Amino acid sequence: MNQKSKNTPQLFYLKPLTVQHLGTISDWYQDIDELALIESNLPLPINPQSLEKFWQRDLEQKEPRTSYMYSICNDKGVPVGFTGLQDINFTYGSGVVFVFVQKESRRRGLALRSIALILDMACDQLRLHRITTYVHNDNTPSINLINRIGFTHEGRMREACFFNGQFSDVNVVSMLAREWQGYRLSLSEGLDHTTILSIGGDEYTGWTWPLK
Repeated sequence: MNQKSKNTPQLFYLKPLTVQHLGTISDWYQDIDELALIESNLPLPINPQSLEKFWQRDLEQKEPRTSYMYSICNDKGVPVGFTGLQDINFTYGSGVVFVFVQKESRRRGLALRSIALILDMACDQLRLHRITTYVHNDNTPSINLINRIGFTHEGRMREACFFNGQFSDVNVVSMLAREWQGYRLSLSEGLDHTTILSIGGDEYTGWTWPLK
């Protein structure tokens, strides 16, 4: 029984973020250190009601949307993070990817798998050509993450954010659709299957990371 438990993968799912998820997510916004990683536009914690209003525009968008937001849920349906695309411009085929995983659920590869699934959706479903993201220069784990996924460093915005009590540079990185299509298979082959992330509620769909 113990051996079977060790070999059983942990299952997680991306599900469209809803107002109901904000109750859990608002707890993460109360930690000022975590808040700096989550939302650069909020310097201090806010209450759940204000958070709901803050996100209402994104949650109630009409098509064509400029953002898609997903909760990263465990097998019990409880959010452990969130991810998605924002600032989508269908004219230029561009968007910005973001991800956050709560402290207790880190070091399981969830951030990498989440970004990989978002890149798949961006390139295959939304036909986007270029995905950008921004990383604080002092955020070493995130820099290691984007390097492993294969993002290209384009430049640095000097002292563009206030992080951990001081101004910090921000790295600008990007991924083109053709680059992702050429790299995703080798990235997947280098991952173990102890953590499996799928879209929806079924780990046997084609939208799963690592790839089947």
